[in-house]
Amino acid sequence: MKRSPTARLLTGLSAAALATTGIALAGPAHAVSTQPFLSYVDGWRVDQHVRELADVNGDGRADVVAFGDAGVFVALGQANGTFAAPVLKVSDFGTAQGWRIDRHPRRVADVDGDGRADIVGFGNAGVIVSYAQPDGSFTAPQLKVREFGWNQGWRVDQHVRELADLSGNGTADIVGFGYSGVTISHGRADRTFDGTGKRIDNYGWDRGWRVDKHPRMLADMDGNGTADIVGFGDAGTYVSYFSELGDTFTQPALEIRDFGYAQGWRVDRHPREIGDINGDGIPDVVGFGNAGVLAAYSRAFAPGEPKYLPVTVELADFGYAQGWRVDRHPRKLGDINGDGILDVVGFGNAGVLVAYGDDNFLVGPELKSTSFGRAAGWDPARFPRLLGDVNGDGRDDVVGFGYSATYVGLS
Repeated sequence: MKRSPTARLLTGLSAAALATTGIALAGPAHAVSTQPFLSYVDGWRVDQHVRELADVNGDGRADVVAFGDAGVFVALGQANGTFAAPVLKVSDFGTAQGWRIDRHPRRVADVDGDGRADIVGFGNAGVIVSYAQPDGSFTAPQLKVREFGWNQGWRVDQHVRELADLSGNGTADIVGFGYSGVTISHGRADRTFDGTGKRIDNYGWDRGWRVDKHPRMLADMDGNGTADIVGFGDAGTYVSYFSELGDTFTQPALEIRDFGYAQGWRVDRHPREIGDINGDGIPDVVGFGNAGVLAAYSRAFAPGEPKYLPVTVELADFGYAQGWRVDRHPRKLGDINGDGILDVVGFGNAGVLVAYGDDNFLVGPELKSTSFGRAAGWDPARFPRLLGDVNGDGRDDVVGFGYSATYVGLS
């Protein structure tokens, strides 16, 4: 069979399954990339090259942002659910410039509030940023913050670094869980960062928090428009709420006596996510445990009232007891049907399974695609799978970086 440059088959995998079945009600999963393919056969490796989905040109569609050897490649999402050819946009942030996954996290987020995702790299000297432009290009990389970098003692295996909007002004801020606590730096519309400094003496290495034991995340847990800290500690789930007035976080509150190390949750067995799966506008805590999917639903509360409903087993699926493994079966939250409520998406042995979020319960799961599963050859160690709205219809699609092409399953 002759392979065209725009649709090479997934050599060694189940090409027939990948070519005939899409996710949910959409058309088939299909190869959508041209040279370079951002795929395994073209030299892309999970342990060397970060690939993310983000809207870098503000058109409402997810684009591929890939950190390769030569630098950052971008493949723009198209209205028909394909990607334009990947283009080298920034000759930096790549392995050729000394960036390494085990040393230098790289993220994509809108740090200047213009509706376009920017490139943020935590390098040796500190935080380096390339700002996205309306034409799909990026500014030259600039050192913006002399903190959060290798030279300041930040290490991937000890210190989590994330981006989230703390102040509710539409710009993503830097939040670093360092040695002695949480350090932040505010992104601004004028493309500067300010207010850099430690805000709370907790969630850090010296307080016993470990990357391989205690996930830490950011989400707006009280619905006031500012991101808060959610930490899965030894005793359970802690939350520190951000106050824009004081530009700091409240002290950790043990909000849920579950999802923690003492309750048997392990990073290498049990993924935990934060997202609104019941449609009330406030994120819930979702854990993929031994028994299946567990959830602690958020609730509107008055002073002195519990902020979360009791933890319940929502589905006897997607869990360790049902054969799901972290190193084999990615599980994520995404809005597959466009109703504004996050759904559970699992990449299992047979393919893509979805359980739909609803009013305090999950519906399903249902096998929505025989593509992208382990039986079709998709191995997380070689072939990443991401969720993002590729065609701008308000529903998350599946994007898989396969053996010899990039594949999309439209929802």
